[in-house]
Amino acid sequence: MRVRLGGYNVDTRTIEELSRGFGQEVTPEVLSASYARISRDPRDVTVLREEARREVDRARRSNRAIVFGLGHSSVAEHAVFNFDIMDVSRLAVEAVEHFRLASFTEKSQRYIRLGKDFVRPREITESGFGKDFERLVSRLSDAYLELFEAIRSTGADEGTAQEDARYLMPLATAAQFGMTVNARELEYMIGKLAAHPLEELREISKRLSKASRKVAPSLVRYPEPTRHTVAATSVRRRMASLCDRTAPTEQSPVALLEATPDADTRLAASLIFGAGAACYDDALEMAKRLGRRERARLITRSLEQMEPWDGVWREFENIVFIFEVVVSASCYAQLKRHRMTTQIVQRYDPRLGISIPQTVRDAGSVGRMREAASSAQKLYRSMRRDAGPAAEYALTNAHRRRVLLQIDLRELYHFSRLRSDAHAQWEIRRVSELMCAQARRVSPAGSALLGGKDEFPLLLHRLERA
Repeated sequence: MRVRLGGYNVDTRTIEELSRGFGQEVTPEVLSASYARISRDPRDVTVLREEARREVDRARRSNRAIVFGLGHSSVAEHAVFNFDIMDVSRLAVEAVEHFRLASFTEKSQRYIRLGKDFVRPREITESGFGKDFERLVSRLSDAYLELFEAIRSTGADEGTAQEDARYLMPLATAAQFGMTVNARELEYMIGKLAAHPLEELREISKRLSKASRKVAPSLVRYPEPTRHTVAATSVRRRMASLCDRTAPTEQSPVALLEATPDADTRLAASLIFGAGAACYDDALEMAKRLGRRERARLITRSLEQMEPWDGVWREFENIVFIFEVVVSASCYAQLKRHRMTTQIVQRYDPRLGISIPQTVRDAGSVGRMREAASSAQKLYRSMRRDAGPAAEYALTNAHRRRVLLQIDLRELYHFSRLRSDAHAQWEIRRVSELMCAQARRVSPAGSALLGGKDEFPLLLHRLERA
């Protein structure tokens, strides 16, 4: 056996210095081209990689022929890019981080004291609301500082005060993040963002395209959105008009809409199937013949010797839940990171109210928070006709949206370890606990160890005694 490190992420300045030293281009296209040849060239992959490095033009021709000519798009996944994305709005960050097959690390509004840096969308300035928008952002920033001091005065630590005061910051607040993405997902991202209703996202698309095509022209070739992508905006607008006049109904922050029927029985059948040679129908019959206690015992055997960082078996993915959750922008910032789930996300809707941290209640500042949020809602409503979707920049981190969330039981374990933990942000912790409670009713045996890292020893003790 041989295992050789073929490459790794390298800072741009280092790459430029290497290019000057070699007297030739250094490009991730080399890896894509050399790995693409593995399937048809018997030579050692190290030799293929060295050949591609020496003949960059040939590597590019090979990529174009294989990725776009033959349609083997997975080859482009071997080329990976790292982007620094700065001075963009919190609203734009949400749209970019919606893409699944990329990695993101974002400037946290939980741990950093915020200033008055914000994005000025062209749609708002050209609609005649530019000055009103700037005044609102200034008022919200002042309210944020007031709220921070009020929370601190109750004895809360600085981190808690920062975390909860940020609920009053607008979605226009400036942010930055790092992104790692492969060429296939990048081209898809560029095309989708190019058709986004917000100009800020269309500009991000242009800049991603320009930067990546400069170093990998054979892999990022089609930055324009497809006709289907362009049509999606108008189709969604027509769909939205069907319910524009519908007032939002009162609802729990978390509602379980659907779940796999007979969940523990089907989970037991999946475990039997995975361990033996029976077809699934036979495994299901075996699971049905077991009594409830025997099924539970079979399921809990798969959880034996677990530690908080262990994942449950893949069979747990066959148990699926669909939740409707109502979350603030602050909470959605945590929720959106779980990209192995399916999330259908509505726009922010001020009619759903705002989320108010308990620390704000303890500080006696609920009125101040509602006043500031109300001024944001007022400008949002004034701008909607002329600024369109860009009116959302005026809303705050406290404003809410609905999310349709599909998650399997295996991913729910991962979710609960992070989000039900005592160190999790308070609102996402409440959402996670409600999701876990409803999952336990559907799959009591399969959900036996759902919970945060901090409570894992107690959960495991209970399981061992059952």
